[in-house]
Amino acid sequence: MKQAVIIGASGGLGGALAQLLLKRGHWQVLGTYHQSDPLWQHPLMSWQALDIRAENEIAALMTHVSKIDLLINTTGILTSSHQGPEKSIRQFNAEHMMMSFEINSAPILNLAKYAQAALKASHKPIIVALSARVGSIADNNLGGWYSYRCAKAALNMAVKTLAIEWQRSLPNATLIAYHPGTVRTALSSPFLNPNTDRVTLSPEDAAEHCLQLLETLTPANSGTFWDWRGQKIPW
Repeated sequence: MKQAVIIGASGGLGGALAQLLLKRGHWQVLGTYHQSDPLWQHPLMSWQALDIRAENEIAALMTHVSKIDLLINTTGILTSSHQGPEKSIRQFNAEHMMMSFEINSAPILNLAKYAQAALKASHKPIIVALSARVGSIADNNLGGWYSYRCAKAALNMAVKTLAIEWQRSLPNATLIAYHPGTVRTALSSPFLNPNTDRVTLSPEDAAEHCLQLLETLTPANSGTFWDWRGQKIPW
């Protein structure tokens, strides 16, 4: 049996990834939830409450698993109760930006910090940080969304930097940043416009695209940025 750890498995994409892995029959999944109890169970699924901002909780989580073949962090934040994506610099708020960094950027490093032993126990571990195309500096043609863009750009830098370190200490690992597309989840639903031609994906389709890509990657691809179509995104 392979072991997956999915951070945010109670969410739309995280839950779809967990269920797709379980359907494949040779996976056990440890999933995390935060504010809402999980609504489904499976004999090969275990659940753990986790506040992704709390380093001590991440450390405690990793004591429950001795091997990790696949680690995916699907958590993130785009809006808060008092702030949405900035359309103009006039809407910028430093407190909101710091919260975005705390939730969107830092967790992958804390997860890596405490998961290293379990990752080393796997023959070829895969680690996926859910990023976003708007975090690409080269691809930024529209502006706006300052906090989210900056936090995802920082996440991308974390992935690239960690991949360089792991070339020495975890050479069999494949670590990537991944843009899952526009997925019809609670995070993106307020910004979906049915009158545009933008492709949107169900969580189930988005999960399928993600796992199909992971099957094609090797440690030589570590430290790269991919989208749901299987194409590289420039930093």
